[in-house]
Amino acid sequence: MAAIYSYQPIGPDPKRTPETSAAQPETTALAQPPPDSRMRLLSAVNAMPPLPAMLSQLLGLLSDDSCTSTEIAAMIERDSVLSGSVLRYVNYAYYGVSSRVSSIRHAVTLLGFATVRNLSLAFSMRRMMQSSQPTGKTYATYSRHALACALMTQFLAHLTRSPEVEAAFAAGLFHDIGKLLVFTTTPELVPKIIREWEGGTSYSEAESAVLGVTHAELSVAVVNSWKLPQEIELAGRCHHNPTSATDGHAAPGNPPSLAWLVHAANSAVKHAGFEAISSPQRPPDDPLELFQRLSLDDQLPDILKQFQVQFQDVQAAFG
Repeated sequence: MAAIYSYQPIGPDPKRTPETSAAQPETTALAQPPPDSRMRLLSAVNAMPPLPAMLSQLLGLLSDDSCTSTEIAAMIERDSVLSGSVLRYVNYAYYGVSSRVSSIRHAVTLLGFATVRNLSLAFSMRRMMQSSQPTGKTYATYSRHALACALMTQFLAHLTRSPEVEAAFAAGLFHDIGKLLVFTTTPELVPKIIREWEGGTSYSEAESAVLGVTHAELSVAVVNSWKLPQEIELAGRCHHNPTSATDGHAAPGNPPSLAWLVHAANSAVKHAGFEAISSPQRPPDDPLELFQRLSLDDQLPDILKQFQVQFQDVQAAFG
């Protein structure tokens, strides 16, 4: 069965400049909704607890090329729940191994350093989101979408030989964290946002009209409050409009930006049925055009098939 791809760590992008961080989010100037909803959401960002120590340490490994597999195994082994989730995955995905995998060190040998780290990120993030006590259906659809986008973004990063492959999984995982904040802080306004969206506006325009802020802007605020890497912040900021990133869609012959990868992954997983918010009045767009821009259109059917297998394996390990 398929497993999440492994790869060698790289350092932060040396080409990143201050101008990159100044890229604008995907929406135009905010509308004038009731001011209390915007203030509630921004206050909720400020009131958010810091990242759990384990999750913060795992994210720190994105730019640490000196960390060894033994060190990451020792880190994960300190968390019995996290260790159990990783081992459940490896024993499910590698059911053909001669004996049951019972140690994180053995799991790292089979799956690779990056795969175990990304699994641990997903499991840790899921546990943290559950503690925010969102409503059952909303949380379930959001959680599936976040995991699906993380897997697909990483998959596309490998296929396009992205220099930001190390951050791809985390960028996909965190790109819509602002939506979770809306679901948990202003749940009574979500139906109104959906009605606006069903009326023909973009989802971000509907958020601006109802909330005075978009989920992408909230995602940026959350990512900055957690001091996550800048490439993850930029991908979240621009994932609906990746040309607003400084490099936009990279010049011919160069790999696409991380914002473009998250944008394409987001479209693909929505089309495959992994939407955070869905409506029969607003079916997801076909991702074919975006995959053409990545020169992957001829591979789209196979990519979606392999993605489904990956997702099912990880979801089974979630229990």
